[in-house]
Amino acid sequence: MSGEQQRKQEADLTKECDEIIPVAESLAEAGQVQECIDKLLALEKLTRNAADLASTSRVLVATISILHKKGEWKLLNDHIGILSRKHGQLRQATQKMVEEAMTYFEGIEEARKLELITTLREVTEGKIYLEVPRARVTRMLSAIKESEGDITAASDLLQDLQVETFGSMDRREKVDFILEQMRLLKVQADWDKLAIVAKRINIKWLADKDHEDLKLRFYGLMILWGLHSNKYLEVCKYYRQVYDTPSIEADEAKWSAVLRNIAYFVVLAPYDNEQADLLARVVKDDKLARVPESFNLITCFTTPELMRWPGIELLYGESLRKTKVFGPKGTVGIEGDIEEVDSEGDKGDKRWEVLHARVIEHNIRTIAQYYTRITTARLSTLLDLTPAKTEEFLSRLVVNKTVYARIDRPAGIVNFKAPRSGDAVLNDWSADVGKLMGLIEKSCHLIAKEHAVNSALKAQQSLKA
Repeated sequence: MSGEQQRKQEADLTKECDEIIPVAESLAEAGQVQECIDKLLALEKLTRNAADLASTSRVLVATISILHKKGEWKLLNDHIGILSRKHGQLRQATQKMVEEAMTYFEGIEEARKLELITTLREVTEGKIYLEVPRARVTRMLSAIKESEGDITAASDLLQDLQVETFGSMDRREKVDFILEQMRLLKVQADWDKLAIVAKRINIKWLADKDHEDLKLRFYGLMILWGLHSNKYLEVCKYYRQVYDTPSIEADEAKWSAVLRNIAYFVVLAPYDNEQADLLARVVKDDKLARVPESFNLITCFTTPELMRWPGIELLYGESLRKTKVFGPKGTVGIEGDIEEVDSEGDKGDKRWEVLHARVIEHNIRTIAQYYTRITTARLSTLLDLTPAKTEEFLSRLVVNKTVYARIDRPAGIVNFKAPRSGDAVLNDWSADVGKLMGLIEKSCHLIAKEHAVNSALKAQQSLKA
């Protein structure tokens, strides 16, 4: 019973078990299965009432073991339920029986397997001390539903399990369950819920070398989520976690492919302080130079110089369009390329357009560094855009506070110099005056020093004379 306190053992029925269980097994071998079960049930009542845990466990395990050996599957399922529901049944004895039943799944027919799973799910329902076996049989049932093509039912079964709260389950098994939940949500394309479930995993725990396989599975799913959500900076971070995995670092083909994707997604990410910092750290990686194309592309974004889009297309277009990151629908991809769930098939084309936008934004930031004022016509020429498109991109950067700019449409002039407040002007004036007074004071000190030296020299000369 769930709320029952541990009862004190009243008698030791080991001797009776040693006598009756072999007799029951002999009856079963002789084909008298019902007589065998009757003897064992009578013995079970004695051991249970006496609170003899060891003997009760032996009787329960022996009962279902005999039925399993004789192939009495209906009786087996019935007696698992009957024995678990007995008044005053000992928890540990029920656990032993369920653990024994869990070993019967191997090599049995699908229909019998399903019946046994249903029985065990009924027995374990609502019992905290049986939460781990329930989770395991539920996962088996989920796998069966998935094999039948009912993905929704398979996912719903696993989502009902809050395995992160199971104190008796090994942590590695918990993470494996959560990853399976995430995988089914990915198949369902329920990306919002996948992101919520992912927060149940402690990423610091995944950093351990012994959990490398789980780490790669986790970040593989998170990369797919990031690609679906167009969160390129997050995708870059996930690839960096994969890159820092020992098995990836040991294989040049793998780390070069991962590093290539890191370079692609860091330049695709919108510009901000975090992106700029990550970009600088990626460039400092010595291994990046061994992936020359990615190194050259990323260097263009760290150098304060203009990039002409036609030149970028000419230099990198052919190779970039061969990848699934930037390739059109139907692109086969290259070794180590992304594996994406793309129902529309045009994600590569969209990312190619995003790359074009990032080149334009880089050019605007560069121009803002070197120009205080520029005509709209000249700016459009430098950006290889129409005036309308130029204004659109410039306005977007201004709204995001990436650059300061004001457009004088009648005059056709863009002003990149921000007006200064009165306080800023006064502060600069005060600083300049302070520097001036410092120089005057220093000059006066040097003049006085020179006068003193000259006076001393004249005094010495007069004494000698």
